[in-house]
Amino acid sequence: MNKKVLICFILLLAAMAPSFSGKEAKAAAAPVVMWDGMQLLKGQVGRVDIIKPINLWKKENNKLVFERVLKPGEKYRVYQYSSEFGGQYGLGGPYFVTKMQGFIDYRTPSLVKLKLVNPEAYGTKLSLGAVTNEKSTVIAPGVTQSHLSVESNSGDHQQIYVLGVDQKASEIKFETTLAKDQMIGFETVSSMAERHQAEEHYVIGGVNGDYFDSNTGAPTDLTVHDGEVVTTNTTPASERTIFGVTPDGKAMIGNPEISLAMTVNGQKPYVINSVNKRRFADHLVLYTPYFASTTMTNDLGTEVVLNNIQGQLNGNNTVKATVKEVFVGKGSTPTAPGEFILSGHGKANEYLKTLAAGDQVDLNVSYDNPAWSQVEQAIGGRYYLVKNGQAQSFNIGGTHPRTAIGIKKDGSVFVMVIDGRQNESGGVSLTDLAKLMKDLGAVESMTFDGGGSSTMIARQPGDSDATVINSPSDGSERRVANSLMIVGTWKAGPLNALILSANDLKLFAGANYKNLDINVKGLDKNNNPITVNNQLAWTSTVGTFNSDGSFTAGSTLGKGTITAASGTVKASVPVEITNQLDRIDLGAATAIVDKNGSLPLSVAGYLAGKKVVEDPSVFKYTLSAPIGTIENGVFKAGNTDGSGIITVSYGAVSAQLQVIVGNPGSIVVENFENTLSSYKASGARYTSILVSTEKNYIKDGSRSLKVAYDFSGTTGTSGVYATPAKPIAIPGAPVKIGMWVYGDGKGHWLRSQLTDAVGKEIQLDFTKNLNWLGWKYVEAAIPAGFKAPYKMVMPVRYMETSDLNKNKGQIFVDQITAIY
Repeated sequence: MNKKVLICFILLLAAMAPSFSGKEAKAAAAPVVMWDGMQLLKGQVGRVDIIKPINLWKKENNKLVFERVLKPGEKYRVYQYSSEFGGQYGLGGPYFVTKMQGFIDYRTPSLVKLKLVNPEAYGTKLSLGAVTNEKSTVIAPGVTQSHLSVESNSGDHQQIYVLGVDQKASEIKFETTLAKDQMIGFETVSSMAERHQAEEHYVIGGVNGDYFDSNTGAPTDLTVHDGEVVTTNTTPASERTIFGVTPDGKAMIGNPEISLAMTVNGQKPYVINSVNKRRFADHLVLYTPYFASTTMTNDLGTEVVLNNIQGQLNGNNTVKATVKEVFVGKGSTPTAPGEFILSGHGKANEYLKTLAAGDQVDLNVSYDNPAWSQVEQAIGGRYYLVKNGQAQSFNIGGTHPRTAIGIKKDGSVFVMVIDGRQNESGGVSLTDLAKLMKDLGAVESMTFDGGGSSTMIARQPGDSDATVINSPSDGSERRVANSLMIVGTWKAGPLNALILSANDLKLFAGANYKNLDINVKGLDKNNNPITVNNQLAWTSTVGTFNSDGSFTAGSTLGKGTITAASGTVKASVPVEITNQLDRIDLGAATAIVDKNGSLPLSVAGYLAGKKVVEDPSVFKYTLSAPIGTIENGVFKAGNTDGSGIITVSYGAVSAQLQVIVGNPGSIVVENFENTLSSYKASGARYTSILVSTEKNYIKDGSRSLKVAYDFSGTTGTSGVYATPAKPIAIPGAPVKIGMWVYGDGKGHWLRSQLTDAVGKEIQLDFTKNLNWLGWKYVEAAIPAGFKAPYKMVMPVRYMETSDLNKNKGQIFVDQITAIY
């Protein structure tokens, strides 16, 4: 082999099995996953390090042909293993190296990392049904976020969200969090996370926690925060389950019971019935600052304030305190930092009356299971789903949203939320949930609160805060009692990587772009957001960045990149230059322009579903009537009332916009003829809901909107909501919104929800007592103080506030109209 051929061969081999230079291109459709100082590529299963000189073989005609000798210190990716010829590692294409102990060192990534890069090969198998889509990404060292779409065996769709936590990751921990940091109160999971986000305390993810009192927000069962008992159990032992974590990261699921007692000046112990619970007859309750601003008790008892607190209220020591004050026949004693309050009624009241200021009090807390005595964090739940590796069965009907937690055989933990009560995700029964948790690897598993409470948050790489990633069934995030957070405790480091918001771009040849909408985030090695202090340098192989910040695409068709750099840290996004369009979007079907006014046309050209160009100079414009002129994409109206059609075209592709000059009177903004497939049903406190196309009960055209509901047996405000995939744009500045409604006479509340130009929410009440049967036209005025243009984000909100009028029925809606 001559020197020139050898050089070409080496370059070819380097392309097929590149060494770990860190410059390899990202594999298509796979996340960037680092392993042992290198990026895993799609199809890769491991790597070999060359220890001693060894032959590189090329497989030809089912034979191995010698190519060259690999040298010590070289490293190569491995894409396959073959048992032929004594065992061969495939380095890409036809090239192999022999499995020889002492000559090579073979290593393989963890299954988690292999699954991230090759989901189709290592995809999850579920007894619930077929996984139709699976995405996973590492959002922090030791924390993986996954989303699975499932076509269940019953025909329902299911959306499953999972956060996996490696308990061996030393800087990751679980932490319980209370709403408003007190027992009494409500707060969303994302709000709790935001409040607790701090340097060296990064909330990476979390889920809603325990069941709770719907009136006060008090969690039902055991809660431990940073080793201190916040509250004790309420639910009978046979009906509850508890999740706990020890200081060394060992996760447990069980049913611990707590015993509490106090002694005064070394005398006989007296039983304490609970911590931070409601005081019942003859009960002695210990209140701490975690409870509320006061004990919230009546005056039928005695309350003793303790100070000089020494020790932590946990299961492995004695807390010593001094009696500060004794209040007889007085309740609702204020709580204060550094103080406890003993509150007694009946027999406990008589006992506390014997205490006096200066008395020494010992408080003893112990668990019935010694394994829990060191618990650092604990939170309550309900159903024990998987016990000792066996999925449990439940004689409890109903499919609902669910939140669950599981412990795997290796000690790692995962939390899961499955959406429900929606077209995209029906929810599951408890029995199916147990099977699902086992399928995902749990040997121990339990539920947290479900239904509308089921919420999962996660912090995406480069973001400051964790945000909701599932779709809560109420239509928005519910306020709950407590949550279980996944927290990172590392220090933020220097800039390590850049993330560009665009995955790939299609740009139109020769077009100018004022803004490419590429957002840049800086990350340290732990995916913490880092401010990019250096001014970014932008370059491209397929166009030019101009002095005003705009970008002009090149005229040559093909592919290239746009690159952002901060010092030596760079990131690129693929770009394709095209001159083809398959759709033009004008943003709306109708526009209203004042006489002698102007309207910049919102023109966008698309190709294969992606916006390619908005440069008005690319398109051709024609008017069907002499109502004005069009110059450089701006319509200028004449001085008389009229209407016409603007046609915007590029080649054979075109779109039309009806333009009304002057006052239009009224316009139908939603006739439900072509949009119903995009509508989503959501609601609150219902047995069932449905939003669908209706072809029999119609006011005009061939279709209307059907809204069916069953509020039977529910308490609190119930509702069914119909929401389009994107808000309905309402042209001009109407003063009213009207609609035709086929009533069911059930007396419920009919509303619509709009937003104005600055995002302010508008609730329109059409009737609070829909008491008619058949078709009726109703209107609602848009309140003063809001700024047009408006968007209708929820055309129908059909609600009932009274528990005395919970029933089922259906209404039909047609011809939603804007009145000017």
